[in-house]
Amino acid sequence: MPMMGVKEVEMTYTARPEMSGRVSDTGWHVVTAILAVVGIVAAALGTWMAYGPDDGILTLFGWTWNVADITEVWAPILMIGGGGLAALTMGIESTRDWGADNSAWVIWLEAFAAVVGIAAVIVGIVFLF
Repeated sequence: MPMMGVKEVEMTYTARPEMSGRVSDTGWHVVTAILAVVGIVAAALGTWMAYGPDDGILTLFGWTWNVADITEVWAPILMIGGGGLAALTMGIESTRDWGADNSAWVIWLEAFAAVVGIAAVIVGIVFLF
């Protein structure tokens, strides 16, 4: 029987107590990875449109587009939007992984993807104006 005014506390001991309070981040990692891939693909498609072949025909997996029919503003918009999405998601991920002391190669890979996204945004802005 507990004493009046005294709260019972159950304690758990683990080998790594700093990890016991963390919630699994698997869902977050999956979402940011998908968003980063979408951003990189969009930025790559915008870059391909901007530096596309001289005949104006783009072919991808059997699909063919006449780039001359697409408005010139699509290339920089895809570069800015896709690069921004990749830079944002991978910048957040590398910062979170840095704070969690994760593997260095993962942090550098995410940081590199963020830098490539920033470069796509800059080039897209230059093309836009």
